[in-house]
Amino acid sequence: MHAPTSTKGGHTPSSSDPQKTNAMRQQFAVFALNMSWQLALVVLVPLIGGVELDKKLHTNSTYTFVGLGVALLGSVAVLWRTMQAANRLPVPKLTEAQKRAIKKSYEEEDKD
Repeated sequence: MHAPTSTKGGHTPSSSDPQKTNAMRQQFAVFALNMSWQLALVVLVPLIGGVELDKKLHTNSTYTFVGLGVALLGSVAVLWRTMQAANRLPVPKLTEAQKRAIKKSYEEEDKD
């Protein structure tokens, strides 16, 4: 027995509720901007600090590499915290009709 090819309403989740879609886009933008400035600080401050310490103390890139290690650890921490915050967001539930519409659109894309 085949699943019905037409769906009630025939809407995909993105077109069924533009307000939810806009809210999700805004949340994504907030997470992206927040993560961007945090990564910039976490990477630039240790690296610049390491370079300046090397200049001041006349060492051969020792503190630059230490700064690079600190930047790497800080980047992992920022990404981890951002993913944890994103995972706490509510996940919208799809109706069966929406699931069928998505499946149908994927099948149509595969045929092309």
